[in-house]
Amino acid sequence: MSLFGRLEELAVPEILHVVSWGEKTGSLTLTRGRAEGVVVFRRGRIVHAASNSPREALGTILVCRKFVTEETLMRAVEEQQRSASGRCLGAVLIAMGALSAKTLETAVRQQIEQVMAEFFLWESGHFRFEPVELPERSALDLERSDIRVERGFNTEQVVLAVVKRVDDARRREEEHAAASRRSVPRPSGDARPQPLPRPTPRPGAGDLETILAGLQSPALRGEAVLTILRHARGLVRRGVVFAPTHRGLAGIGQFGVEIAGTSADERVCELLIPLDQPSVLADVTAKRGSYRGMLPLSFWDDFLVAQLGGGRPREIVVVPAVAGADVVAVLYGDNLPG
Repeated sequence: MSLFGRLEELAVPEILHVVSWGEKTGSLTLTRGRAEGVVVFRRGRIVHAASNSPREALGTILVCRKFVTEETLMRAVEEQQRSASGRCLGAVLIAMGALSAKTLETAVRQQIEQVMAEFFLWESGHFRFEPVELPERSALDLERSDIRVERGFNTEQVVLAVVKRVDDARRREEEHAAASRRSVPRPSGDARPQPLPRPTPRPGAGDLETILAGLQSPALRGEAVLTILRHARGLVRRGVVFAPTHRGLAGIGQFGVEIAGTSADERVCELLIPLDQPSVLADVTAKRGSYRGMLPLSFWDDFLVAQLGGGRPREIVVVPAVAGADVVAVLYGDNLPG
């Protein structure tokens, strides 16, 4: 039985309920303008979800949640590249004894929820569900960038988790918006906020541009993000990689960030900088050009350094990774602490 229509008439959660209740096996395709997504079901359970927008990769989730260390992930990537059989990253990590199948499934569930959260915000567009017979799988089948699980996840439980995730994100956005309406205190003396200079390549920023030029896919793989961070360590003392999402620039990786009393990885993974508010990150993303200089005076620039532990760096560098016409990642770096 095929099912198709407009999202204005049937919202994504309602579509998922229909497929779940009917224990359908097949593929749900969602489109909204240039944005596309797919959810695959086996007997009403979700086994796969993906979209063509930038998203946090499996490797990044594993490191940010401290399921594996960065060094372990890089060893697994190297082993994967040497493997003649083309084994997927998840299978390599399990074979190394670095990860259990249960932990890997937890990370897969988190990635699926992140993808689904984007779909839940779509209030317009089209959908089509087509029955498709899926081959039975005896183990986790982890492809290079997207994930399928044999038994799948309970769709109703995923819906509840995603609704909570979306509600929490909206509440944080409302809190940030309320905070941004408050005036930012100016420093003493004659200093005044200055217009953000036009981003231009500078020494150091150019080196980072070379590093980021290797990113050619909107699906940021964990190994690509880790490679960026590893090379950037030689140029700045601390750095954060952001990925553009429908809600803004989301933190997906870091190095050198020190925050008293909390995990730097967890703090960075919760970071969200809006693209429709003034900030150096938003400006670099819009102009697709690098910036090196003083941190501008704006609420969101102050918010960023406050979230990274406080202090005001003398100089920052912000470099976008551009693939085609799209910015697929943004690297922020400075020389704090020190």
